Amino acid sequence: MKIPNIISKAANSNFMVKHIEKCNDPKFLTRTLLLTSVTKDVFAYGLRVHNTLNNDSIPEDKKQFSADMDMASGITTAIVQICAGFLVSNEKLQNGISNKLFKSLKNDPRKFGAAKTSFSAISTMVVATLLAKRILTPLIATKIVYRKEHKNDADNSLKTPKQNINTSA
Repeated sequence: MKIPNIISKAANSNFMVKHIEKCNDPKFLTRTLLLTSVTKDVFAYGLRVHNTLNNDSIPEDKKQFSADMDMASGITTAIVQICAGFLVSNEKLQNGISNKLFKSLKNDPRKFGAAKTSFSAISTMVVATLLAKRILTPLIATKIVYRKEHKNDADNSLKTPKQNINTSA
């Protein structure tokens, strides 16, 4: 059997046909794109944690902080991007925005549908990657790591004996 025949049979299989039919749904495509982006980010942060912990050129006292920061950033990125992306790709929100933005295209359903679909995908990715990943994640992850690093500060200050200050000199 020749390679073109194998590719043709695979492309026309029931699995592929059903998958392609699902891809006609703009919400499915937008959310698939979002989840693909999040998965890539989580994998990248996991590699960063692993590489940080195994990097001998990083001082031992800095390794754990750096790994904690990467771990917190990875987890926060996933949660914040998914929440922001699903919120923005919500059908009711997209309908409201599209109806206001594309008023002039309302008479042409094909153009309106294309504009709405494109805007949905772009706005979801912009909000999820720029706002959520680049602005919210660093703020949240920094707070998480700071609290982890300083969780024992209050306990330690209570346990350390007070120094006697000799004022009779």
